[in-house]
Amino acid sequence: MTTRDDIAFLARRVAWGLAPGQLDKFEAVGTSAYIHALVDPDGAGIAAEPSPWAGFEYTHDQELRQQQGLETLDRWTTHLVKTDRPYENTMAWFWHDHFAVSFQVVKYLPILIDHLDLIRDQGFGDFRELIRSVSTDSAMLVFLDGATSTGQAPNENYGRELLELYTIGIGNYTEDDVAAASVALTGWVVRRRLLGEAQFVPGRHDSTPQLLLGEMVSDVDSVVDAACSHSACAGFIAAKVARFFLGNPSDSVVGRITDRFAASGLDMAVLARDVLDAGLAGESTLQIVAPVPWLVGALKATTAQIEPRIRIGLLRLMGQVPGSPPNVGGFPGASTWLASSATAARFSAANVVARATPDDAAAIRLAADGDWDGLADLFLRPQGFSEATLAALRDLPTNVSTRRGEGALALSLASPDLLVA
Repeated sequence: MTTRDDIAFLARRVAWGLAPGQLDKFEAVGTSAYIHALVDPDGAGIAAEPSPWAGFEYTHDQELRQQQGLETLDRWTTHLVKTDRPYENTMAWFWHDHFAVSFQVVKYLPILIDHLDLIRDQGFGDFRELIRSVSTDSAMLVFLDGATSTGQAPNENYGRELLELYTIGIGNYTEDDVAAASVALTGWVVRRRLLGEAQFVPGRHDSTPQLLLGEMVSDVDSVVDAACSHSACAGFIAAKVARFFLGNPSDSVVGRITDRFAASGLDMAVLARDVLDAGLAGESTLQIVAPVPWLVGALKATTAQIEPRIRIGLLRLMGQVPGSPPNVGGFPGASTWLASSATAARFSAANVVARATPDDAAAIRLAADGDWDGLADLFLRPQGFSEATLAALRDLPTNVSTRRGEGALALSLASPDLLVA
């Protein structure tokens, strides 16, 4: 592969697209420099960015609250399109899928925003610290009923998901471990009157030592230590991150990544770098692009401007809305994105994006000129579109839209070439 191919691959998988001209820019500085900018933006001199929700002011007006919720969650999509630190933000999306905290359950927007800021701020750091923070995060306490769990009546929801979904996986713990973790995690509440602040109330906690995964635990810190120190933890997380960004890497690749992740003390930056290196070494498979990364990539390449209400509507139509994972397992997988309804929704979204693309945008000019190689390159496919897509573009009637190139642009956006990364 050429440098251009390598950077296009990385940008598709972990940056979710590039703006016009950026592929040329990053090709000029080289693959190593681009990886450095992705994994260590501070070291690469890329300025820190404010939260997507900076300046957020919650409204108590019932009529305005739903609209504010939609617009606030759309801020994340806007940030994903504009950010100069994309890997940090796509990794935050991985954690959003991993923890799957939902606005439909939490219902109180300020604590959901705090949770999203948390996984964005800590998602590239120490995994152990991330789990510790999430375990006493107000949104998670509400989402999995930790806020109502007491020493007299421990709720097992978070204790179970901590082990099954967040740290070590099915088959590596027992029901006794779930019960032990749940008792040790009791005592945390969410103070609604204090804007959703989480507090520890000793009187609601059972401090009796419990046996969890062979370790004695009695509080959040010891539970987190026991789970993160378990021999299955590094492999469980490394495999999930690798599959998220690489598709279906081999067991040997996952094993090498796991060993380095474990040796680093569960440093997510090390894991993130190793995933990129594995991808460039050819240790990846094709994967279906979910609606959010597809839309982010489309908006970057076309520079289309779409109002928040419509963008969220498109994502809802396609089946993936920020802040709304359907269950504790996160968003659905490839089979959902390939369903007939999802395919139809993506065609509709492609038409909306094409219509919103400015007249002077490179995407509409290339489509109008029939420059299919240039258009494919803009969409980070330097080797060109597939023969099937080229045939469809060449056969497209010229009167399918009122603006030259708009129909071809929509067709290319909805093509299988952009559905598969």
